Amino acid sequence: MEKYSISVLGADKKQYEIADFRARGMNYTNAIGIIVTTEFMSRILAFDTWQEQWGNTDRILTEEQNESVAMQTFSGLDLTKRIVEAQTDIDGMTAAKRCWNYQKGGLQWYLPCLMELGVLCAYRDEINKAMKEIGCPDECLLPTEDSDETWYWSSSEYSQYSSWGVGFSDGGFIYFSKCSSNMVRAVAAFQPSPSLLTGEAKSNDCLHSDEALINMLRERGYKGELTKTLTI
Repeated sequence: MEKYSISVLGADKKQYEIADFRARGMNYTNAIGIIVTTEFMSRILAFDTWQEQWGNTDRILTEEQNESVAMQTFSGLDLTKRIVEAQTDIDGMTAAKRCWNYQKGGLQWYLPCLMELGVLCAYRDEINKAMKEIGCPDECLLPTEDSDETWYWSSSEYSQYSSWGVGFSDGGFIYFSKCSSNMVRAVAAFQPSPSLLTGEAKSNDCLHSDEALINMLRERGYKGELTKTLTI
């Protein structure tokens, strides 16, 4: 049985079960975001959604990642920070800037990496059910097969000209031109992420070798390439 929970982070920064939150007479206007906890991560998902370009600088701002490597990157926090620092010469808003500058709850929000988006997409229906139960309007819900806009930007770069995105209608992963405009949703860490590393790995790396994540995505319908390569 999959281990996961969907709860609410109240405006008081306390965690509430969905039923308890409703019983207290509160709804999404009294919350900072939805807490999604799985075996692999615990993240706060913002209610707000934007549409932005990733931001083209004609160079790699973090590191070039094929799908296999991107799916081993555990958090987009450092990636987003590096992207924002490198995009100072870009006028206007970008996907990373939008998330990094988001102020709700006084948390440090960021643009999720490909792996984080993949997990959120895998639990899309459960997340939407919880958001509906606390009164979220349709515009707060994650896209489904019937949505007009379904692609979300990640902070994972594919090349100097393109970055990874996730289609929430079918769970597909694809890279888009950084000049393209896609949906943007911020996340924040709810608690320190447990290490999934086995053996001795570089202390500064965000890579893990646990195949359980890949198995979970497969079981929930993801059919893309997920050949994992990890140097320890």
